[in-house]
Amino acid sequence: MTYEDIRKLITARMVAFAGLPQSSIDYPNTTTFTPPATGLWCRLNIQHATPFMAGMADKPYTRKPGQISIQCFARVGTGTKAINVLSDQLEAHFAYWQSGDLECLEAGQIPAGEFDGFYQVNVNIRFRAG
Repeated sequence: MTYEDIRKLITARMVAFAGLPQSSIDYPNTTTFTPPATGLWCRLNIQHATPFMAGMADKPYTRKPGQISIQCFARVGTGTKAINVLSDQLEAHFAYWQSGDLECLEAGQIPAGEFDGFYQVNVNIRFRAG
């Protein structure tokens, strides 16, 4: 499985997420993104780890692990309920989902605190491909 295959599958899964309008999701290296004037928004990141040889048959078999990190943002002073609900929905949408040779594993949430007028929670999902 190529890195482009991984990107396409993860991006398609994010596009299928119904808990937020697509205009409120920032995808990697696309057109300039402006956060919406109100409400929540997210940024998708795909972080690859070092691949490893998982087997040998007629040729080496490689697995490519990594992590999907979805940064979720709410405006400071709006409370944490809405961002927690969004994070829970993203966790349920990605955790233990599989498509072909891409398998998502457990998901977790990490509050990242306040920055530049936004409160941030990261939803991290481990994956392995191959």
